[in-house]
Amino acid sequence: MSSAAVAPETPLLRSRSATGLAATLACGALAAAVQAAVVAPFLGRYGWDRDELYFLSAARRPTWGYVDFPPLTAWIGWLVHTLFGDSLVALRLTSLAAMLGATVLVALIARELGAGPPTQVAATLAWALSPYALGAGSLFHPIWLDALCWVALLYVVLLALGRERPRLWLVAGAIAGVGLEAKYTIAVVLLALGAALLATRERRLLGTRWPWLGLTLALALLLPNLIWQAEHGWPSVHFAASQNAKTAADTPPATYLAEQLFLGAGLVLAAIGVAVLWRRERLRPLALVPPLVTVFFLLERGRAYYPLPADAIAVAAGVTGLAAWLRAGSRSRLLVLAPLVALQVATLALAAPIVVPVRGTTSMIASGVWKQSFYKDELGWPELADQTAHAWRSLTVSERAHGAIVAGNYGEASALELYGHARGLPPVLSGHLSWQYWRPRALPQRFVLFVGYEPSNLRALCRSWRPLATVDNRWHLDNEERGRTIAACRLGRPLGAIWNTDIATNSL
Repeated sequence: MSSAAVAPETPLLRSRSATGLAATLACGALAAAVQAAVVAPFLGRYGWDRDELYFLSAARRPTWGYVDFPPLTAWIGWLVHTLFGDSLVALRLTSLAAMLGATVLVALIARELGAGPPTQVAATLAWALSPYALGAGSLFHPIWLDALCWVALLYVVLLALGRERPRLWLVAGAIAGVGLEAKYTIAVVLLALGAALLATRERRLLGTRWPWLGLTLALALLLPNLIWQAEHGWPSVHFAASQNAKTAADTPPATYLAEQLFLGAGLVLAAIGVAVLWRRERLRPLALVPPLVTVFFLLERGRAYYPLPADAIAVAAGVTGLAAWLRAGSRSRLLVLAPLVALQVATLALAAPIVVPVRGTTSMIASGVWKQSFYKDELGWPELADQTAHAWRSLTVSERAHGAIVAGNYGEASALELYGHARGLPPVLSGHLSWQYWRPRALPQRFVLFVGYEPSNLRALCRSWRPLATVDNRWHLDNEERGRTIAACRLGRPLGAIWNTDIATNSL
């Protein structure tokens, strides 16, 4: 593509298009409707993911902090649970709604960059039909609230820079504060934005009060969570080290770079968009943010999807720049669209079954899709509850009366909380992550039914123990739970005496 695509005189670089706001919202809503039509029919197909079970348990205990995530997810879960009960579909609809909101914001970004309605629709569809965006409705998770906040933050910063409205930094600060209560990773966007301002002419803004007032507002909104962290010994700091070790092992650099293709053709458009934004001096900080965030998470060994929301503004700019270039030349230039369309179709064909549960359960398992997806963590929870209930009923009356059930991880504990009551199980305990705080003050039990502990742990914890079952699921699918032990254990000391030293942990 020639430099004419991004030259200063192209229509792209007007401050905003002549399209009315209502028309732009309609363009965004159209793309969002297409996105929802693809995703909504498959909500809840396989079952609860381990993280969703955990967030449901947290929603029953709303507070200002948790070991491994900020509180906004739990509060949204609490609202959904209050209105709809234990509804997986209702929870996942909140994730889908967050991504639909981000899609509409992409249309607004394109409008601000000078795109007319057809280009706005093209930009929003390029975003909405990427594998990344389509995955939103498949999981209730902070990453989708986080994505919405990232895109909203970048849109407001675009307005602040492009229209020279410094007071909008206060709005950006408010969005960042909400984002920090959803997922801490938005802090990386703030750092990248600060570095980008320093590296460009817009560093002059750092000499004014507005960006700093915005940052102060963001920190003020995070304050309740910071107080909770301080009161509990900063558990999220300890958790972050174990999480980073796991993500580094799961996502080597080559995998991280390859999985940027979860944007499909949007990755190419984002690269074009970075060049487009750089050509407009006032918007150069926004050109730097996507690559800075991507490189940061590459070096930090984060998940491949962490930086993708930052690409939303670059995708919108790329589509707008490409549209201007196509309009300015001969019809032969339209041939450049063919490889982009082919890339998008190929990416969706490969990735769609991984991010959207389009296959039935049996077909998904037979195809091996579960090995590349998170679906394996959605299978087997009712069977775990059945096996635990059978083991519990096999105990003597005295053992049940004076015993407790302790699960090895947050997924097991949360599944037993959801399914256990109907199976006659008592309230479950666990020392894993935030579950360590959700327990009675006194734990005098010396008899425990341990669920999901390895034999080596049982030998260290128990004076004597006997295995009662080995966890399995109806598909005999090798997920994280299959093969774990359910065991009856007699402790040498009361459960409360060993809780903090041997049971509770902030490690993933």
